Amino acid sequence: METIETDVLVIGGNPGGCAAAIAAARSGRTVLLLESTKTLGGINANGVFGFDTAEPEALSGIAKEIEAAVRAHYERVGLKDPLFERRTDQVWESHVLARVWQEAVEATPGITMRCMAVPVGLDTDDGRIREVRWQAASDVMGNVEPGGPVAGVARARMVVDASYEGDVTAWSGAPYRIGREGRSWHEPHAGMIFTNDMHPSPDGWMPHTILPGSTGEGDDAIMAFACRLHCRIYDDRSPDAPHRLREPPPHYDPANYDWKPQAVRPDGSKVWFATLYVLVNEKFLVNRMARGNELVGPNRDYILAHPSERRELRQRFIDHALGYLYFIQTEGGMPELGLAHDEFPDNGNIPYQLYIREGRRIVGHADMTEADVSPYITGDGLRPPLKPDAVAVGDWTFESHACRDGTPEGYVFPEGWILNRATRTPYQVPYGCLLPRSVDNLLVAGPISASHLAFGAVRCEAARLQIGIAAGVAAALALERGCPPAEVPVGAVQDELIARRGQLTFFKDVPGHHPHFGGIQWAALRCFVPADPKWRFFPDHPVGWGEFAEATIRVLGLPVSVTGMHFEGITRQTPCFRYVESLYDLGSRAGIDLFGVMKLAQVDPIPEILRLYSEPRLLPFTPDAPLTGAEAAGFLSRVVDAVGRRPEDGVNGLAGLDGGGWLTRGAMCTLLRAADAAMGPGAGVRAGRP
Repeated sequence: METIETDVLVIGGNPGGCAAAIAAARSGRTVLLLESTKTLGGINANGVFGFDTAEPEALSGIAKEIEAAVRAHYERVGLKDPLFERRTDQVWESHVLARVWQEAVEATPGITMRCMAVPVGLDTDDGRIREVRWQAASDVMGNVEPGGPVAGVARARMVVDASYEGDVTAWSGAPYRIGREGRSWHEPHAGMIFTNDMHPSPDGWMPHTILPGSTGEGDDAIMAFACRLHCRIYDDRSPDAPHRLREPPPHYDPANYDWKPQAVRPDGSKVWFATLYVLVNEKFLVNRMARGNELVGPNRDYILAHPSERRELRQRFIDHALGYLYFIQTEGGMPELGLAHDEFPDNGNIPYQLYIREGRRIVGHADMTEADVSPYITGDGLRPPLKPDAVAVGDWTFESHACRDGTPEGYVFPEGWILNRATRTPYQVPYGCLLPRSVDNLLVAGPISASHLAFGAVRCEAARLQIGIAAGVAAALALERGCPPAEVPVGAVQDELIARRGQLTFFKDVPGHHPHFGGIQWAALRCFVPADPKWRFFPDHPVGWGEFAEATIRVLGLPVSVTGMHFEGITRQTPCFRYVESLYDLGSRAGIDLFGVMKLAQVDPIPEILRLYSEPRLLPFTPDAPLTGAEAAGFLSRVVDAVGRRPEDGVNGLAGLDGGGWLTRGAMCTLLRAADAAMGPGAGVRAGRP
């Protein structure tokens, strides 16, 4: 029996687990990564051929590295697939993604990896996981025999559960839930629901409609699993063709399936390609949500079973998918479609990993609901409410697959199916969602704290990957500080993620290599997020004095204080009025004239001569007047003085950061971040910041 002592143990070699392992190892920690199947990559290496991100710009950090590695592979082998030109995001073959993750993990010092290592039990001590035991899998899919010998023991100071099932989390005693919440104010689409997606319903309801019969009642159901078969179209259509399934799998029932061509050409040939998911290198993916390869069946039993009890349950999903392929080859009229011979050759061309869309979900220190992934319930119509404690982003809408098998008469999709395209928007994942209650050395990157609907968005591999990065960083910081992850200040986690070019607030036009990426991400966590329907920040646009005043108050956490009207050029209805007056009050309280030594506007001397009074009655202020980096740095230096904390090295040294020209929005964020650091924690009036 192998015994491994390590700093961090990561359960699950899917993208979230691999990212957690790499992130922790890059922090100088030793890591043991356990994966139950033969390969790394999770469902991304077993049938989901992209990250499932609506906007490629939502990827950051390690995700961008993997994306680049996949692209480099195809450039190296010279494959110029037309799908690369049609898709905005990166796509791949399953075996390619598995190899990329394998190489990434092996290239990271400090990681020990064990594939076909299935966790089967653990011991705890005083609210901490003391050790995790694993068995050697009996096959490439991660099955283990009941009562089999323990192959290894991991003793880790910190554990990250990135698995799809959440076994280690459940065994640790951390509270979890499984099933659907009932409809509520924050979750109008929760509970039992029928929708029709892009199709009109048989009784005439328009597409994208909640249909009659949707009671909204909660229950213990979770969404369907699938075995996503990789296929090719072969020339041989004969009954004896090598790719043909010789007989139907057990419990085959053709009534469960449907397969029709998308269209028929004038010459009588059938159009299948809009029905099949086109993959790279002339492959196709069988993925049908209704009367296809998806099955609810024993999914809940599968999650709650011990790993040694899952073999037969797992096989039911595989047989259901093979039954669909058999139906397509026979009654479906497409005998040329068969399993791709160059994927999973040691497993009968069947993927190693089921698509386990939903398992356990922890009860964490924070929770996500539909309102946290939709912009319309408590958001501003462009984004959900901003999360100052965010550690990851996602941008897929909430999507639940069937929660019951079969499609009742009068409906297009099974009960529970919904893909709400109208609410798709970038969202943030709070740190507390990774922190289970009751266990002091455990973080989760898979079964995070979210409702059924919210989990329908964060389950996508792009979000799971970036949650994994955050979990790995937080685990390393907890070890460095000698405290549970829940006691690690979220700001420390965020600072490290930003330093690694991790995106915590989504902006379509601020890539990780932008010179002010760090300042922009930092300011966005303090709710400085310009309203734009395409989620852009415009980092290189010049900033006016009005926007600068607003950002200074909001980002630095200074109090809003209006005592009078001291400026001409703005009124009480001007959006920046409260912020300009608050800065005036801040200066007057401290006896520092923030505005008197600054040119707020270019003054025309002729109107000055013609004034009725010899002196201006109010300070001149033009909100749209631009300012330079030097002017902004000088102003912020005086703000630091007014707050009452003058460091030895202020912000004046950044006066030339914008090339001596006008201050840009991105450069402003970098300056504000420097000013915040100069003031220090809890300085002056900021101590009472809400």
